[in-house]
Amino acid sequence: MGTMMTKEGRVAAAGALIILSAVLFLFAAPAYAQFGNTADGRLFLSVSPEYPGPNEPVLVSLWNAIIDLTGSDITWYVNNKVFAQGVGMTKASIAAGPLGSETNIFATAQTRDGLYASGNASISPAEVDLLWESDSYTPPLYRGRALPSAGTGVRAQAIARFKPAGSAQLPERDIMYTWKRNGSVVASLSGKGMSSAYIRAPALFGTDIIEVAASAINGSAGGRARAEISSVEPVLVLYENHPLFGIMYNRAFDDTASLSDTEATFAAVPYFAEAENPDDPRLIYSWSVNGKKIPSDELNRSELTVNSANSNGLAQIALSLTHASNLAMSASRAWRVSFGSGNDIFTGFNPFPALSE
Repeated sequence: MGTMMTKEGRVAAAGALIILSAVLFLFAAPAYAQFGNTADGRLFLSVSPEYPGPNEPVLVSLWNAIIDLTGSDITWYVNNKVFAQGVGMTKASIAAGPLGSETNIFATAQTRDGLYASGNASISPAEVDLLWESDSYTPPLYRGRALPSAGTGVRAQAIARFKPAGSAQLPERDIMYTWKRNGSVVASLSGKGMSSAYIRAPALFGTDIIEVAASAINGSAGGRARAEISSVEPVLVLYENHPLFGIMYNRAFDDTASLSDTEATFAAVPYFAEAENPDDPRLIYSWSVNGKKIPSDELNRSELTVNSANSNGLAQIALSLTHASNLAMSASRAWRVSFGSGNDIFTGFNPFPALSE
């Protein structure tokens, strides 16, 4: 009789069992979420710099949103060997290997309560060089870099050297390039295999920061490079156009010079101007000798011939240069030349020694 239960009793007992199960689940669920979720037991590692170069020191940091790492025992492993350990050691300085190597980093953390977390990262160093020059005018055999001036453009070329461990150099088609100008991504220049870019020059006297990030499509390696590019004014340099030897590019006139002859033809070269050649029809030359304006030659507007036979032999040559469509471009300079002195007292003069090294 004691084991028999009415229908109402059985229903009540079943309801109590369901309620009890729900209560147990409510108490068990938080414990499972806190200690059983694999995301909570994972250490997240960040690397600085993001794209290290070969043999470069790298700062690796770790964090976890659940576990208090400041009081945890942390052990760092580099290539399966203990590298460092200590309480709260959330950062480690590790040297990247040579080009073509891979450094594997593994970290573990154990709290005072016995909770455990781990994480890993790898470093595959790469090299990225950024070469650039302007499409401004420079004369033949010029050894320096063509600098940008207002209205010109800049040709940039990224050279990425990615060599994953045990693999050959990555081909350009397997590298993603991201170009930035002053911190903003230039989407039209970025993409797979897009290692070159053409960018308008900064405004007059302005400076642009050009950056390129290159990364392997599979994410195995990456690198970046940057350059500060400033816009300059064109520079007028005067040479003698010798009747036998042509333009004497090895002898630029300084502000003052002397010539043995009583007549000479001078050629002006507009370094870094927006022009295809010195006689570009867009260039406007304004010559003067001793304060008197001299009309430009229709065919060779960049040249001027001076004959001092019927004068005191001193010529103050001045030149002003502008552009027909580029109002921001202008340059001017003056030279004092003595004719018939019996000898040439000027020798080779390099107007850009710093750019020709």
